[in-house]
Amino acid sequence: MGNGVIFFWLLLIFLPTWKVTVLVVEKKIIPFYLALLYSIGIIMTIIQNGFGFIKDFGSAQGVIHLLSDPQLAILCWIHLLCFDLFVGHIIMEENQKDKNIPLPLQSTIMFFTLLFGPFGYLCFWIANFIGKKRKLSTED
Repeated sequence: MGNGVIFFWLLLIFLPTWKVTVLVVEKKIIPFYLALLYSIGIIMTIIQNGFGFIKDFGSAQGVIHLLSDPQLAILCWIHLLCFDLFVGHIIMEENQKDKNIPLPLQSTIMFFTLLFGPFGYLCFWIANFIGKKRKLSTED
């Protein structure tokens, strides 16, 4: 599963304007698949164990306890794969629409998003903000 997802990250990083990449991003095929997989896993977990595990979300120690269960750790991994890839899709869609960030920088930001999700999005936000300001200043 993770190996398959990395293929789509590579498309986002190295071939962002390729028609297949654009189609996959427009349709949000992979995040949808991951969300479906996650939903099946969490529903099965609830059916097997009930809702008791939710109480552990209230503290770092509780989350550490949850992640010590291999089944819940895999669900957490799928959760991260899904949301990081969804953020990557948002970055690509916004930048393709506004073109505030050059493609090489977008690819670098995608790499950061793959490895460090929220940090990559923060880099995008900052670069996009700067790009918008530059566009506005050159239009004057």
